[in-house]
Amino acid sequence: MTHQNNNFWADADRNPRGNPRLSRPTHPLARRLGLVAVAVALCIPVARALGDNSPAPVPSGAGAAAVLEPGREPEPTTTVATLPVAEVPQVAEVNVVEAKVVVQPEVKAPQCGAKFTVQLGDSWSLLADYAGVGTRELLQVNRSNARTVIVPGDELCVPSGARMRRPAPVVTTQPARRASSPKPNVVVAVKRFTAAQSTQIIRDVFPEALEKRALEIVQRESHTNAAAYNFCCYGLFQIHFQAHKSWLTTIGVTNPSQLLDAGTNARAAMTLYKRSNSWAAWN
Repeated sequence: MTHQNNNFWADADRNPRGNPRLSRPTHPLARRLGLVAVAVALCIPVARALGDNSPAPVPSGAGAAAVLEPGREPEPTTTVATLPVAEVPQVAEVNVVEAKVVVQPEVKAPQCGAKFTVQLGDSWSLLADYAGVGTRELLQVNRSNARTVIVPGDELCVPSGARMRRPAPVVTTQPARRASSPKPNVVVAVKRFTAAQSTQIIRDVFPEALEKRALEIVQRESHTNAAAYNFCCYGLFQIHFQAHKSWLTTIGVTNPSQLLDAGTNARAAMTLYKRSNSWAAWN
């Protein structure tokens, strides 16, 4: 070791003027330190360059801007807008029911046959009995209904194939009563009417709004007996012949016995109601 150091200084003394070719030799330690210093000097600018070119932190979130690297072109971005989805209304289920139309066969009205003239005491139900047909059929052929009023002299017809057969009038003559007798002199009964027949005749003559009251009066006055009479009053409604004789002739009633016919009595009662527009005659 000492030998090497002596040679180092000896070489230095021999080249005191610094001949470039014969320069003083460098100490190994100094050489190493110099290399370290050069390396450090080279690393500092590199570190600075790296520190300046380091990418900035990218902010988080959907609205953060894109950070470009040096020398790199920005890439096109596509923004997708989210539109609200419209709710589709639910359509209620509709049950389709197939309707079947039943066509009723057309009912033809009966054809008009023989014609006849309405007489005193006739009613729809009584004429239907005479013709041997139903009351409805008789009404249809004459284009009428149960509320249609018929009066003596009207011309009607029976259904085709039927025939009007009126019974011969039966006249029963009673002996003249004494002055003290409460019964009338003459009573003519053409036909006996049952309570059901009399009720139907009343329904035929009176409007529906008056039917109930009319039937109540008949039940009270005669117990629905068309042949009921006494010294003054006759028939279903017990009409006082002498008290109403003046206007009874206008509907063809000239004899008290005619009021014993259910139809005639009902029409007379309907006329009496219309004269005062009330039931005052029976109150």
